Amino acid sequence: MSEPAGIHLDSGLWIDRPDAAERIAARRRAGELTADDAERLTFFAEQGYLVLDLEVPETTLDGLVAGVDRLWRERPHDLAYAYDGPARRFSRADEARERRRRYRIHDPHSHLEEALALYLDSQLSAWVARILGEEPVAIQSLFFEFGSEQTMHRDPMVVPTGAPGHMVAAWIALEEITPDCGALVYVPGSHRLPYYEFAPGEWMFDGSRMGEAEIGAGREWYDRRQRERGLAPRLFTARKGEALIWHASLFHGGAPVTDPESTRRSFVVHYSTRRTYPERSLTLAEPDEDGGERPVVWATRELVERGGRRGFENPLRGAPRA
Repeated sequence: MSEPAGIHLDSGLWIDRPDAAERIAARRRAGELTADDAERLTFFAEQGYLVLDLEVPETTLDGLVAGVDRLWRERPHDLAYAYDGPARRFSRADEARERRRRYRIHDPHSHLEEALALYLDSQLSAWVARILGEEPVAIQSLFFEFGSEQTMHRDPMVVPTGAPGHMVAAWIALEEITPDCGALVYVPGSHRLPYYEFAPGEWMFDGSRMGEAEIGAGREWYDRRQRERGLAPRLFTARKGEALIWHASLFHGGAPVTDPESTRRSFVVHYSTRRTYPERSLTLAEPDEDGGERPVVWATRELVERGGRRGFENPLRGAPRA
């Protein structure tokens, strides 16, 4: 039996169309793009990523890191974190047990001014707008203190949007990132690969009915596709304040941590558009009456704004105590 060819998703993005290069050239001739902008957009269309030096004060980066220490002291009930499992309220966090590799904080922009500044950063928003071809909306933020060692994946496999892949992400280094801290790893050009079918017509991973067998089969299938195209992973060993913007379909994850004492402080923002992402939701594991947990979905359509740039509020912001 021949191996399945996979699914080619239509992201709905102009930059994924066969005539993207011609469109970029036409916009350059019309004076809508500088020569540098046109070159960068062409690179993004071909490789699926860009690296930017953000023009933000170092005090913003350091202030975000310091703010996380405060969050661990205060443990607000309307902020979520996760460690090797579903997201939970920060008020339930055990710092001694869970503030270590692979934990993350969801939507810290709702509690930290420095995180909000990066969430609605003008330079990032401008580049995302060029890539999406319309006004973007920031849909979520994440803070990582240590290497995530996250399995290589593509965002549409786990993050639904109205048009699959109609999304862009940015990973911002809050400190110098070295190879031994579990740096972000990505595969240039992999955004053009088809999607593995976990089941007929299904490209998204469903943890409620899929497990290690499906993950392993998908990994092997993708590895073969990448070898056929001559694609290879790279580490993003970034300088403090650098950002990697990537196409939603670009393979990325976390490299193994080889120095257990190292940190990998970083801030991630995902973007889409109101047209394809009208509501932000977050599923939490909340306590139930039997002493266990039940999934509860919190959602919002509320936006925060700065300088005309918009992003979704934290769905849990202002929620009553559980």
